[in-house]
Amino acid sequence: MPADENKSTRATIHDVAREAGVSIGTVSRVINGHGRTGAATRERVQGAVERLGYRVNTVAQSMRRQATRTVALLVHDIGNPVFATAARAAQSVLEEAGYMLVLASSDAAGSEAASIRLLGQRRMDGIIGFPRSENDPATIAALREFDGALVLFDRTMDVQADMVLTDHAGGVSRATTLLLDLGHRWIALVGGAANLYPGRERIRGFLSAFRAYGLEPPPCSFVRADGLDSDYAFRETSNLLFGSPRPTAMIAGGNQSLEGVINAIKAAQLTVPDEISLVSFDDSAVARTSVPPITVVVRDVPQMGRMGAKILLERLRLGRNHPLQKIVLPTQVALRESCARPQAR
Repeated sequence: MPADENKSTRATIHDVAREAGVSIGTVSRVINGHGRTGAATRERVQGAVERLGYRVNTVAQSMRRQATRTVALLVHDIGNPVFATAARAAQSVLEEAGYMLVLASSDAAGSEAASIRLLGQRRMDGIIGFPRSENDPATIAALREFDGALVLFDRTMDVQADMVLTDHAGGVSRATTLLLDLGHRWIALVGGAANLYPGRERIRGFLSAFRAYGLEPPPCSFVRADGLDSDYAFRETSNLLFGSPRPTAMIAGGNQSLEGVINAIKAAQLTVPDEISLVSFDDSAVARTSVPPITVVVRDVPQMGRMGAKILLERLRLGRNHPLQKIVLPTQVALRESCARPQAR
């Protein structure tokens, strides 16, 4: 069998140009939507593309443009529904602009810097990141070395990056004020990472609500923000509920913490809201289906994803000399049935 018969017969841009009776440059302008082309010419080119089954060679195109039209979403916990929701929203914006979103997880301990460098080697045009740590020297160094657009979600780091932040402090402050208005004074905040922007801001909002009310905040032991998972929240909530004084209200510092807080309340045989009031940050299926449904601080996670993608595309278009952007998205409290006045003791 002749060697030529083994070669792919996929149509090329030259075939399309011959079929349509136009130049290769005209075919390129029609396919990429660049420049002005008459309607009749566009129809001839598009017809030729369909008849020949022509497909753009994205690899060759990327080599010519020195770009892959690929963006990575870097997360540290692939199971967190907040990250999944943000990814779906970002993907819709990026796909409309002709970019593909790749999910990159740095779940393995110590792998974040390596993941970032690998994305750079794979020539990602940009990274939208939820880094696990804000102050890890290796992660910071890898982000500084990354030669592409960089957008950080809810992280403040010493790197050249655009940022999309959430008003965590305002949301927790409003939730705390709600409980103070009901008469609660022994309020605990459980769950979160005080070494990350969201955790720091939630603690700040919690404490500022007491001070704005003219009250001293509760003891330091009433703020447990050294872990994000449900096991940590269960353990710390149990310690608080069997301690003295016992909280009359609790704020779960995240959707993953909420499950542990609820389980600890059940283990202590307390009822919500009659014996203890409960608020959580971030809505979730657990919050909505709990009995009673849990009052939550809500942030627009899809808007975060869309905004991050739009800012990244703008950075790719305008280049590095364009001023960095920092956008803070609002939060609000969704009232449900998990809060009531504290019982008299």
